[in-house]
Amino acid sequence: MRYRKDIDGLRAVAVGGVVIYHAFPAVLPGGFVGVDVFFVISGFLITSIIASDAEASRFSIGGFYERRFRRILPALAFMLAITTCAAVVILPPGELKQYGQSLLAVAAFGSNVLFWHEGGYFDGPAGDKPLLHTWSLAVEEQFYIVWPLIAAALIALGHRRLLKQFVWAAVLVSLAASEIVVRLWPSQAFYLIPYRAWELGFGALLAVGALPSLRGRLQREGAAWAGLALIAFPMLIYTEDLPFPGLSAVPPCLGTLLLIHAGQGAPTRAGQMLSWRPVLFVGLTSYSFYLWHWPVLVLLHIALNRPLHAPEAAMAVLAAFALAAFSLRFVEQPFRERGAIRLSRRAALGASGSMLTMFAAAGAGGWVANGFEAFVSPQVAAAEHATKSVNIYRARCHNDGHTAALSAPADCMAGTGQMGGGYQVLLWGDSHADHLMPGLAGLARSEGFAIRQSTASGCSPLAILSSSSDPRHPSCAKVHRATLDEAAAQPALGAIIVSARWSAILQGIANAAPAQVEGPRRDHAAMSALRGRLESLVRRIRATTGTDTRILIIGSTPEFNFWPANCFARAAKLGSDPEYCRKAPPKDSHWGPLADRVLADFETPGVSVILPRAYFCAEESFCSTVAGGAILYRDDDHLSNEGARFVASRLRPALEDLWGRPASGGPAPQARSPVEAALPSPAIASAIDGPAASSTGAAGKVRRRTSASGISRRIQSSMDSRISQRRSNRLPASCALISRRTSTDSSRQSVT
Repeated sequence: MRYRKDIDGLRAVAVGGVVIYHAFPAVLPGGFVGVDVFFVISGFLITSIIASDAEASRFSIGGFYERRFRRILPALAFMLAITTCAAVVILPPGELKQYGQSLLAVAAFGSNVLFWHEGGYFDGPAGDKPLLHTWSLAVEEQFYIVWPLIAAALIALGHRRLLKQFVWAAVLVSLAASEIVVRLWPSQAFYLIPYRAWELGFGALLAVGALPSLRGRLQREGAAWAGLALIAFPMLIYTEDLPFPGLSAVPPCLGTLLLIHAGQGAPTRAGQMLSWRPVLFVGLTSYSFYLWHWPVLVLLHIALNRPLHAPEAAMAVLAAFALAAFSLRFVEQPFRERGAIRLSRRAALGASGSMLTMFAAAGAGGWVANGFEAFVSPQVAAAEHATKSVNIYRARCHNDGHTAALSAPADCMAGTGQMGGGYQVLLWGDSHADHLMPGLAGLARSEGFAIRQSTASGCSPLAILSSSSDPRHPSCAKVHRATLDEAAAQPALGAIIVSARWSAILQGIANAAPAQVEGPRRDHAAMSALRGRLESLVRRIRATTGTDTRILIIGSTPEFNFWPANCFARAAKLGSDPEYCRKAPPKDSHWGPLADRVLADFETPGVSVILPRAYFCAEESFCSTVAGGAILYRDDDHLSNEGARFVASRLRPALEDLWGRPASGGPAPQARSPVEAALPSPAIASAIDGPAASSTGAAGKVRRRTSASGISRRIQSSMDSRISQRRSNRLPASCALISRRTSTDSSRQSVT
């Protein structure tokens, strides 16, 4: 196969798009499509080499893998070695443990699978993973494992036509699957090879001659310029909000295909432009440049412990390119060319295996040793503790959304139970309800009522309104229906606390709007839709549990682009200023306030609303992550146990409002726990978090404070009066006696 300068120039376009997108995302918001350009190029080149060798009866699977290892592993190993040394110096134990996992996955050609699995609630932000970019290498390596055997066998057996049909079928099936899955499980569609194979297949179609030839210069020139436009425009106009890959990836892949196809004859004008010497040099260094740009950007960001400013990002890109040029000259080329470093095929394959084993062992060591946490200072360990600060009820009472099983109430209750183990308050929602439980449990114990948790990952309470199940969380509606049915059987039930990630729910509604609805119109329509769904939810709750059930809706807490606990741990390890860790811009600065506006305007009798964002954010542009020396978050959007107690300490006015009349006095409040005592008083909170921290006027409909015993007494009297009323209202008078006994028995049965 002849060398083509225009393909190396196309590599320059691809790597340039990716690097600019990572360093300056506002400049090239769709630069991520450069990876798709790489996939098409790889599919074309690899299939062309296999076809050429197979037709000449000189194809060898050992020779193929030797060439791949010589091309890929030396530069990769050089980058991994330097990056690992830097990671050991810079990263705190939690992040170093995660780095060890990714290093092991890279060595096993499976980092794409790891990063897909890490796409859940407890995954660190993508910008904090130095090896995240290796997912695309893993996709290509998995392609190399399967495709050469299939293609070479069909060509050697003379089934060229069957090969073309096979490639077409694989492309169409993979593309269809990608388009379906990207709308249900976007992380799966992004990382896994079944949904990326069609992009490699685009290049393979051209290599096996499955596409019509371009005749005449006019056709080739038109195809080349059209191809360049199909790559450039997505780089300029695509954004992260676009479902990708799927059909959205077709334009850049088709553009790459057209450019390669047009250059198979005489050079085109576009091809000559891509062959310009500076562009060609970037293309020649593209592999190493891709390898180096991301670790340099990420490690510099971690070392500085804040987002990079534009000059710093530019310096990082220049440093990465210098490392890439060094790698090309002294690592890639000597190993790629057989004459430079003389190794037999067996020796080359053996050295490659040893190298991968070494990195796998290093990664496994860091993983098993928990990032070598035994060797860090107490300050680092204390900061990292917040990442492990998870609700103790979570393991028993939080559903993963894939099973309809409901935990027994007795396993998920806190506080003072009564009526044979029943509960008076239900905490219901998704993981953003789950993270409130540690604080509400303490409040229940101090105030003398029983609270039961029933939450599910990714399962908004609004899912109960849907007539069909969500394929992403097939059991959400069933879990929520079972929760309300159980609550309806509780004779002492007086209140349901509903919480969810309302900002993400609102964004999801907006993203589902027609493409022509944009900007303020889209936001207004989404807010109206959310308001309507909340009204339907309240009606559903009342229809199931009774019209006397009080409802408290708790809004979302602010979210960040980083893990505050990791940020403080880095500062402690490196001795840097943790100011950015304490107060930073929220990442949900658009959808969070809009969702709060919907909730704040939600005027329904018997429904109270409280908006915790006001406790954290003195202004919309900056929000606090700490209070009274406690780190309030365990990750970028979930509260730590201390954060849950911080919010709960301000919920007493909400409970007063929930039972509808002012406090009637009583003894002084009980002493606070050590953690609660560490939280700031309302006056101090006002100085840290703004006026909203000490006054709930901006945070909902609750304005009064009350004593602990006052709340407890009102809950008790309210429940006593409602128990008999609820029983008599729900059953005929002749069944009242049976009802009383059955209700008590069912409560006891649910405990056992």
